[in-house]
Amino acid sequence: MIIQNIVGQPAAGANNAILNGRSGQLGEAIVQELHGRYYETTYRGNSFLLSVSTAAAVTAYTGGAGGTPMLAIFNPIGSGRNAVVNKVSIGSVVAASGAGTVAFGLYFGTTATITQATTVTPWNMATQLQSGSVMTGFRNVALTSSTAASNAVALASYYWATAAGVGNVSPAVTDIEGAIIIPPGSYLALGGSAALTSATWIGSLQWEEVPV
Repeated sequence: MIIQNIVGQPAAGANNAILNGRSGQLGEAIVQELHGRYYETTYRGNSFLLSVSTAAAVTAYTGGAGGTPMLAIFNPIGSGRNAVVNKVSIGSVVAASGAGTVAFGLYFGTTATITQATTVTPWNMATQLQSGSVMTGFRNVALTSSTAASNAVALASYYWATAAGVGNVSPAVTDIEGAIIIPPGSYLALGGSAALTSATWIGSLQWEEVPV
């Protein structure tokens, strides 16, 4: 089988023909991924991760200006790349010592800058080194000077009733599938709506950086 493709980005409106490929009964092209879905972008060094590796308490966050999310990334103006969000995770490590409910979600918004000095360099998922990303990362610190963000995705809910001894967190991992793009001059935050006494959490953000 010969597959003929254009190398590089084709001009708008150009046809990219696939010759001698196998077709289904309705004329659809039949293809199969050679590797996992994110293999190519990860192998090419374009996939990055920011995580909470040591369980920590969260500050109540609902997207307010200057708020303190569990994790956040900021895409500076002029970076030349979009952050395309692929996966997010959340996990409970220590249960709350009192009754309460917390909802975790993703928030996004535009902001000219974030002046918080305490930053975290994202990890490259191919090399496992903190290098290569144009994003600025933040972990459990106030996003100083940021504007308000909007809720983009509801991720997980946690309920703890001391008397009943009931806890629930679901789901643990959410595949955003590239449905959220953080362009230059905007940010993404992962936060919980309430800071329950004694409760600690881990979590992560994973994204691809695409030139624009």
